[in-house]
Amino acid sequence: MEFFGGGYGLERFLTRCFYLSLGSVLVYWCAAVFFIKEEGWHFSFLVCGVLPPIAAYLAVRGKREIRAGMAATAGVLALVTLPLTFALASLEGS
Repeated sequence: MEFFGGGYGLERFLTRCFYLSLGSVLVYWCAAVFFIKEEGWHFSFLVCGVLPPIAAYLAVRGKREIRAGMAATAGVLALVTLPLTFALASLEGS
């Protein structure tokens, strides 16, 4: 079964979103700790602490229930967390 015409199956797509979301939790938590040490506390760093676990939860449920939309949402949340954090930090700093 091809998914989005990419030549790979739905299971591979769900697995990639799953690993991306789970890996982002540790990476963004470490980035938040680094940013807090370097720049001080900002409320925008809460995004790095909240969105990755939500994305990981959605990825786990998406893979378990075979829901591609939920897994895709998890992947997007995992990718958009850092730019959103920087955008909020720049708004907070002005």
